[in-house]
Amino acid sequence: MIGKKWNVFRKTTSILLLVSLALMSSGCGNKNSASGLDTSSQEAGISDSSGEPGGGKWVDSDVSGMVNPEDNIRLQDDFAAAANKDYILSASLDPAYEEASIVLDADKLVYERCMAIASDETMTDDNALKYKALVDLHSDWDERNKLGVKPLEKYIIDIQSISSISELTEYQGSLDRNPFGLGLLIPESVGAQLQFPDKSTLNLVAPSLSLGSVSSYVEYTANTLSAKERCDEVIGYFLGRLGFSEKEIDDILKGNYKVETFIARNSNIDYFNVSEMFTKAQNSREGISALQGDYPLLQILDSRGYLGCDNFYVDYTYLSSLSSIYTEKNLEDIKSFLIVHTIDSTKYLLDRESYEKMVSLYTKSAKGHEGLSDGQLGVLFRNDMKICGYLPLLDTLYLEKYFKDSEKTDQVEEFTDALIKAYSQILDEEDWMSDDTKTAAKEKLQNMALHLIKPDNVADYSSAEIKSYNEGGNLVDAAAEGMRILEAHRADISKNPNFDRFKWDIYDESRTTTEINCVYYTGENGIYIMAGYLAMCDAAYGEDATLEQFAGIVGTTIGHEITHGFDSNGTKFDLYGRQFDENITAIDWMAVEDRSKMDEKASKLAGYFSLARPIPGQQKVNGNNIKDEAIADMGGIKSVLYVARNIPDFDYDEFFRAFARQYAQQTTKENELDTIRGDVHPLPFHRINIMLQQYDEFIETYDIKPGDGMYLSPENRVTVW
Repeated sequence: MIGKKWNVFRKTTSILLLVSLALMSSGCGNKNSASGLDTSSQEAGISDSSGEPGGGKWVDSDVSGMVNPEDNIRLQDDFAAAANKDYILSASLDPAYEEASIVLDADKLVYERCMAIASDETMTDDNALKYKALVDLHSDWDERNKLGVKPLEKYIIDIQSISSISELTEYQGSLDRNPFGLGLLIPESVGAQLQFPDKSTLNLVAPSLSLGSVSSYVEYTANTLSAKERCDEVIGYFLGRLGFSEKEIDDILKGNYKVETFIARNSNIDYFNVSEMFTKAQNSREGISALQGDYPLLQILDSRGYLGCDNFYVDYTYLSSLSSIYTEKNLEDIKSFLIVHTIDSTKYLLDRESYEKMVSLYTKSAKGHEGLSDGQLGVLFRNDMKICGYLPLLDTLYLEKYFKDSEKTDQVEEFTDALIKAYSQILDEEDWMSDDTKTAAKEKLQNMALHLIKPDNVADYSSAEIKSYNEGGNLVDAAAEGMRILEAHRADISKNPNFDRFKWDIYDESRTTTEINCVYYTGENGIYIMAGYLAMCDAAYGEDATLEQFAGIVGTTIGHEITHGFDSNGTKFDLYGRQFDENITAIDWMAVEDRSKMDEKASKLAGYFSLARPIPGQQKVNGNNIKDEAIADMGGIKSVLYVARNIPDFDYDEFFRAFARQYAQQTTKENELDTIRGDVHPLPFHRINIMLQQYDEFIETYDIKPGDGMYLSPENRVTVW
């Protein structure tokens, strides 16, 4: 991934929301910015005594207050601070995230565009009308407040009415009664088989757990207690508003934790060896039948539309264990589990009181901040669309409105084609690689699946019945309709035994094109360049950005994702995305000597980053944690510089400034420390300064000399490619 993602629901320390990308001065010789920083003198030499990048002339310009109007900062000494000084000084931190960035600016822009779709009177087809009806339900807080949490009630009453295991089986198999797909084993996605990448498989997963990780149910820690207190508060809050007694709530929570503890202690898929993944986790319908025992998995799946699916990937030990819990004795506990997870599936879809309570509990937000900030609106809207099952609909309409003509898509396609050709040249010129390794690398490059802006299909929500409030509708029922459509599509494609990694399915919500992100998937050898990411360029420069500005933001990002196929991890996967062949033999297309040389180069890169201590008195950067993202950043720059050689009158100054602008950010010292500790991406100002100082074109453009903070001698540069 190119950068930090905004995941307000932080179910893991990173991610997702899908965010997390949360995101001082360096070493000796820096004055406090408040006293007026001046880096115009070259007397400091090439580096300070620690050998820290920047030689003591860089400040952590990501941190608010480190750059001030009176600071005289030369581009030659601290490019990140100098090039982005205008943005830094005008930035206003979002009160919830305590951050300002081009990423947040782009997110706000995409949100505005999504709202514009809802008010566009020229968009009148069935998809557009369904989306407008959904937005009306979502945005009408008066009506949502009138209903309170009542829309949740019928789903819980239905679960309470189950009186036997056979009725429980019927419930799990019903799309009408169980639209959110709750159960003890969930059909999550359709993907490629590990052993045969051109064959499909239905991936079955254990349900998510209220306390987060499996380890929380095995070893109790402070984090476990905190997660339990939050879950107890959430479930107690909703059930209390529905009239449940304290004893009833306590019994439901106990039953849920009992089932979840069973799930956690019987889930082993993360510990499978390669042989198990290939020969035991991957199963035919007959294999599933033999494993399921008294747990009616196939009956449930077939009732939900998966009859005809013959390939399944599953935690076979967990599936075999389900017979022991799926009994009349445990019926009430399983019902409690279903009630808790019904609430979890709908907790953001009710009234304003509950919504803001959930945001405050699940979102990393500044202490003391109340309500919803402008920055949160876009993040939360997309999250709500995902919960409701309508991201494919949003993607379809976004492309229809903002990418109807092919100009933007054509530009991305043409630039990507140029980058692939440039990358081939780069591989040819690497003198540390043998000819055989070069041939294999170029074969992988030419077989990379390029998914650019538009998926290969459009979403069809014509069968969704979205009722207005006047018609007795509500957002929870609309979400039920959306989730039914998603699962019906998943069931349909599961019946196709073949998998085509060159196809981009718009219904795959993990690859939503309105996301402000780009991704490389090692298991597919494929890149995804999202339409949402182009909003980064629009947010920075408007819709009339120059070619150089496009190249600096979008072009380097495409090159970044291509390079992930050739970083320390990506090089362990072949042109099909396999790590092991059909005989379960590890694949390594790099010669042993070449692998050793690449590891040496990557270690040198990691070592250089590890010299940096952005915040005095705090820990240094862990170069090993961020090396693959740094390799990708540098590969992205280098590939664009190769393309630029063939562009007449290419403006390198404008290009380098645009590259810097995409990482413009202001945040708090605490957020910056969190990034150092937990993010696999380098700090934004390092992504500018360290990456750019590796290239002659940058050094020459700004006439950088030994003694300047941005100078790095050729023998000390740390590029891998």
